[in-house]
Amino acid sequence: MGIALDKFKESIKLAISLRKIETEKYARNRQADRPFKMGLRGGAAVLMVASFEFYIRSLFEENIARLNTSPPTIDLQKLPDNLKVKIVFDGLNAPMKGPKYGPTTQKVDRIDSVLTACRHLIGEHINPATFSDTNSNPNGDTVKTKFKEVGLPDIFNTIKTDFETKWGKAVASTFIEDKLNEIVNVRHVVAHTADTLNITKASQKEAIKFLQILAELLDKEFDKHIKNLLVTAKK
Repeated sequence: MGIALDKFKESIKLAISLRKIETEKYARNRQADRPFKMGLRGGAAVLMVASFEFYIRSLFEENIARLNTSPPTIDLQKLPDNLKVKIVFDGLNAPMKGPKYGPTTQKVDRIDSVLTACRHLIGEHINPATFSDTNSNPNGDTVKTKFKEVGLPDIFNTIKTDFETKWGKAVASTFIEDKLNEIVNVRHVVAHTADTLNITKASQKEAIKFLQILAELLDKEFDKHIKNLLVTAKK
């Protein structure tokens, strides 16, 4: 189990704790308790997606960092094409464009960062931060794209069999992506409209279970992929 997964398991307990408060303190179906219950569900919806988003960012930084050794033992030219493109072009584009968030910087202020990125590439060092951006939207498309960039296309299909084992039943070919989109969309609705009326106790229990299983399987698949690259892309 990677550090990113370990931290995710701790952070998602925040959402689980809110569900526990609802169950223990507002067990009776009283109308007066409804605002408290729906507020707790809305908070849990936001927290579980925030935990997953931070996990995805950390997962990529943690695993890509494993390709950096001193002295370098990985031949960048032997890496998957998508991964090479990400390393080189995004590794240079990010400092060239400047910070994605925050104050806009002048080109002259970015020169040191650009030169540092160039030195990293020449020294065959990969910048893990290049792989951490989720555009604040860890939905199915984002996860698929990020795994494709490191040489793991169709990640949801890859983990489908193991997912079904842990989920306890067979699922449709698009279930994993669709369920992740559903969970993230609920977060969007809560965050932007404060509408929690469609969130049920059952749906939140299922969402937390889903994210826990998905995180574990993504960690497992990424770990296997990096171990393979350390062998196949060795100098």
